[in-house]
This record gives sequence, structure tokens and C-alpha cells, in this order.
Amino acid sequence: MSNIQDIHALEQHIYDIVQDYVDGNHNEKDVLGISHRHGEIILEADSQETIVTGKSTEIHPLKALLRIGEDGRTEPDIDKISDLANTWLFLE
Repeated sequence: MSNIQDIHALEQHIYDIVQDYVDGNHNEKDVLGISHRHGEIILEADSQETIVTGKSTEIHPLKALLRIGEDGRTEPDIDKISDLANTWLFLE
């Protein structure tokens, strides 16, 4: 069972990874790998070929977690990030 702080922390961690992707010179094909190992959620961002995948690993293209903001700039899509975090942690 998770609490709201756990969910917000996961959302923030994903947001930070996506923001780093926006700010840096990353490959358009970079992905976010999310897995559950030893009771922890593990996040990895890199090319799909370099992320170690297991049976509990989901791969999400980082560009799918972006949107165009009101200022016309690319930014993390908070709604998509929240939806993703809530598939891994949820309140009971």
C-alpha cells in the first residue's frame, strides 16, 4: 500500500528525468524503463538497448511524456507523468 507522499515522490522523480531529457542533448529514441525489484521501483532513462529489462520492466518513450507548453516550448507533461506514476503506486 502506498500513501500520497509516495505517489508524489515517484511523480517528481519521473518529472525530473523527463525535464533532464528536455534540457539535455538526448536521443529522440531514449526511453524510460520502470521496473519493480526487491520491493523498490527502479527508474532508468537511456536508449532502449542499454536498459536492463526483466519481466516486470515497462518501457516508455520519453518523448511520449512531453507536451508543448503555452509558451511554445517542449515541457514535461504533468498529466501523463501522473498517470504513469499512478499505474505503479496507488492508494488503497
